[in-house]
Amino acid sequence: MFFEALFTGIALGGTAAIAFLRARGAGKSRAMPQAGDPPRDRGEAVRRVLKHLQRKTIAELGDGTAAVVQGAARAIPGVPLLRSPVMGIECIGYHLDIRATHVTHGFHFPQLREEARCGAFDVVDETGVVRISPEGLELAITDGPIGRWDPPLPPAIAALVPAAYQFWSVTVEEGVLLPTSPVLVCGVAVRELAATDYRDGQQMLVMHSTTTFPLVASTDADLFKATDRPIRPEELRTPRGR
Repeated sequence: MFFEALFTGIALGGTAAIAFLRARGAGKSRAMPQAGDPPRDRGEAVRRVLKHLQRKTIAELGDGTAAVVQGAARAIPGVPLLRSPVMGIECIGYHLDIRATHVTHGFHFPQLREEARCGAFDVVDETGVVRISPEGLELAITDGPIGRWDPPLPPAIAALVPAAYQFWSVTVEEGVLLPTSPVLVCGVAVRELAATDYRDGQQMLVMHSTTTFPLVASTDADLFKATDRPIRPEELRTPRGR
């Protein structure tokens, strides 16, 4: 997977890809992976990108610039909001993570279902605005509220859990991206003509994913403090086959 190659490349470059693995279920402890360990799941991979790559203000983005930006999420007029599947919250995006409460090898709680959806939205900081494309966007919110359900599971939860786990206890974590929420987004900025700007030729910045760079977003509070040695995107090299 691209994420695994990306962070193997970071480790080989001498920088530890540090990300706290959130222990699900009853425990609140966090385990820190060794440098170069591949991410255990999609959420961790997203967090590693946002934690360790270089950040820029929106005004510093140029055409083709890859970076992490930090700002407030803003809904786009005319773009319908979503509704989270468990809590029913109207939102720009959500991340649902359902896990079994028993621990497997490696102190890992088996993930039974993951669902992440997000619409287009804008990010605003004190220097400008950038639009976030929903195409290929990987949203991860891993510090949302966690609930535990014992069997018999409520119908709404049972409908989301595989049949083999209907009689197991599960935890449900659902994080939502709301308008005005602080958010981190990483992607490649491209200048485009907006649909309403074709007549006057005005351009806007839009963040996309590419074949070599991801588009990821998160509101996890611990990610907003940047590392002391952020990695410039151009430093990343996919390791060659041996």
